[in-house]
Amino acid sequence: MATRARFAVTASMLGLSLAWSALPAAADIKIGVLMPLSGKGAAYGTHQEVALRQAQEEIEKTGIKGEPLRLVVYDTRGENTEAINLTRKLIHTDKVLAVVGPFFSAECEVAFPVAVQGLTPIVTASSAKPGIAAKNRPWSFRMALTSDKLNGPLIDKWVALSKGEIKKVVVVTDVKDAFTKADGTLVLPGVLKAKGLTVLDNISYQTGDIDFSAQVTKIKTLNPDGIIIAGLYNEGGNIVREIRKQGLRQPVAGGLGMAESKFIEIAGPAAEGVVTVNSFWPHNPDPRVAAWVAENTRRAKGATPGNTSSLMYDGLYIMKACIERSGVTNKPEDLGKDRERIRDCWTTLKEYPGISGRISINAEGDAELEPTVLVIRNGKQESLR
Repeated sequence: MATRARFAVTASMLGLSLAWSALPAAADIKIGVLMPLSGKGAAYGTHQEVALRQAQEEIEKTGIKGEPLRLVVYDTRGENTEAINLTRKLIHTDKVLAVVGPFFSAECEVAFPVAVQGLTPIVTASSAKPGIAAKNRPWSFRMALTSDKLNGPLIDKWVALSKGEIKKVVVVTDVKDAFTKADGTLVLPGVLKAKGLTVLDNISYQTGDIDFSAQVTKIKTLNPDGIIIAGLYNEGGNIVREIRKQGLRQPVAGGLGMAESKFIEIAGPAAEGVVTVNSFWPHNPDPRVAAWVAENTRRAKGATPGNTSSLMYDGLYIMKACIERSGVTNKPEDLGKDRERIRDCWTTLKEYPGISGRISINAEGDAELEPTVLVIRNGKQESLR
């Protein structure tokens, strides 16, 4: 069925939000989406937006069960208050079948309970702080791998790459972001201890900091064998630049937040040799993945997609599959039952063949995917599988 897409701008009580929609039609399949299209996570949101539009345009060729797809997309700006209010708006005012998003773990911690109270399935394509979906069962799901499933393989490959010379490390942690704080202060220290490595110190900074000279000077005095950064791509890139600027040559590893291609752009030559981990490898030679990456990169004007893009794309297609296979009627009087059907479909999802890999959902509502450890060489990510 042909669709009549348009781009609309709406205002929320707390600021400007964006909404994509089709012209009003009773049969529209409505899915809500929450992304940071401005603010601290705008670069992430921009990449996700490209993947979302890519999936939307493909799905529009046939519709879902022959009915047009309507995406109601709002900009949370990465702010918790916006995430709460916009989740509530999608559920009670827009009456969407399900919600995809929000992006950050802190947003999910406050938005997921709203969806649970509203009896509406909600799926984040990015949050990686362990336990968030598990605390909000049975309506909440997570596409991204949690950091506790990523850091073990990361440390193993990082140490092996150094030929076992890494014994003592310093962890540098962004204590403002919920995900990186949990990763740097709880998850990583536990993994490092289990692997027999000694943490000399855990040095903190905050999202938005621009001067890391004091932190790096302290690292220099500790003289570790290796440095691990629990941070997002922007601050992580600048920390690595400062590390190399001060003459430190120790191996550097970064958590999931630094696995985006934007990190390489910010760090520049200092990114060489940095090891990160992801559930998605954009240079995977698999023909299906390569074709998707090529098209997404074209749409993004040369920017390479990361895991949050591939998971957003896969998430929308899983929503399509669930709506088509679970008996969703899309009748206003069946909204409650339809939401339950979609929830049950996500709960039982097994081995979905996504761009990100084969995706299953476990009993805690989290995705099960194969992590890929990556090393940056000549400005590109290479797999250490």
